[in-house]
Amino acid sequence: MHLTNNYLDLLGKSFSEMKCWDLVVELFKRSGVDLPTYTELDDKMYQAVREPIRGDVLVFSLYGRELDHVGIYMGEGRFIHATEGSGVCIEPISHYVRRLKYIYRWKGNIDG
Repeated sequence: MHLTNNYLDLLGKSFSEMKCWDLVVELFKRSGVDLPTYTELDDKMYQAVREPIRGDVLVFSLYGRELDHVGIYMGEGRFIHATEGSGVCIEPISHYVRRLKYIYRWKGNIDG
């Protein structure tokens, strides 16, 4: 996915307006990619990777029970995501790295 700077209008939206998966879908849509629903994703669409590049989807287990949160890597150690407390925001991945479970790269990702 080619992550452009057309996300600035999303920053600060409340979690009730935009949940984390909704944010990922919107950012992909703005980059010309229509994602299916979360449950319809399959390995034809993405590949698991070890180190993120700009535009990769990060999957977390915030509460230790299941995969329950997603965001998009912005580069330079930051990612954009939506939380109940902050809404849509950009934060250092270092605050969440212990809870990071998977990194997925859209097979059409042209950033790098």
